[in-house]
Amino acid sequence: MRNSGYHPAMPTTSSTGAPTAPRFTPALLHPRHWPAWLAFGLLRLIAAMPHGFQLWLGARFGDLLRRLAKRRIQVARRNLELCFPAMDRREREALLVENSRSIGTLIPEIAFAWWGSERRHRRIHEVHGLEHLQGAAERGEGVVLLFCHFTTLELAGRLLAYHHPMAALYREHKNPVLEYMVRGHRLDYGDALFNRTELRGMVRYLRKGGVLWYAPDQDYERGQSVFVPFFGIPTATITSAHELARMGRARILVTQNRRLPDGRYRIEIHDWLADLPTDDATHDCARINEAVERLVRECPEQYLWVHRRFKTRPPGEPSLY
Repeated sequence: MRNSGYHPAMPTTSSTGAPTAPRFTPALLHPRHWPAWLAFGLLRLIAAMPHGFQLWLGARFGDLLRRLAKRRIQVARRNLELCFPAMDRREREALLVENSRSIGTLIPEIAFAWWGSERRHRRIHEVHGLEHLQGAAERGEGVVLLFCHFTTLELAGRLLAYHHPMAALYREHKNPVLEYMVRGHRLDYGDALFNRTELRGMVRYLRKGGVLWYAPDQDYERGQSVFVPFFGIPTATITSAHELARMGRARILVTQNRRLPDGRYRIEIHDWLADLPTDDATHDCARINEAVERLVRECPEQYLWVHRRFKTRPPGEPSLY
């Protein structure tokens, strides 16, 4: 019998508005969820494999992605055309191959983030710029910690959590098993998770000196946004980072995370936006996009180009896709 009244994607919340740990219920064992459980079982097996083999396997996933996910690959190809017009077609196609393999690698990296041991995690990464987080903590300042959508995002968050507690914004998943697994694992290492609508809870968290992990570089469609340049293109940019920093009296720091050629990971925290926030949301969003663009130019092969970043256009302008 279908359990139509059960909605596991709806999180219970704490008094701060932050989602609490998910609860397992028998409804999650319904046969329609078995494929999802099988997929997570395979991820658990991948997490136990040597890290070098995980990276090799991820590259093969990426090769398969290039053959099967043709619409997404076309989006990535178009994004590269828009952002790197000076590259010739052969260079962009080579970058696209590298990028698809990096995207494929995020699958075993998610497995490694969730089920890898602390010992294995600690020996494969380095963090620079922690003094910026520590200085903010000593001054009692909250921090809006900007991450970008690089393919190493999930693993980088897990690794950085060993060095400093932080919370994150969170978008609920419609699939109840995915919601149960993702939220549960992120709360294993996150200080808290906040729904995007829980502005009051996030502001309180920042005013108490918390660090809020936030990625500002996607076209969310919902929420207040402004058009500011990104790779020279007027791009709809959500104002949340500016608003959170202003209302939370918080500092904005920028995080760079990348997979190195030897399979290790490097995380750097930059204080590039020390003069933010200002009273001008458009100015602040433009500065944030400049920082994101700087990171992407330094490591374009690991950026999530399959997202339609330029989907929303200024009034009267045609679609770029």
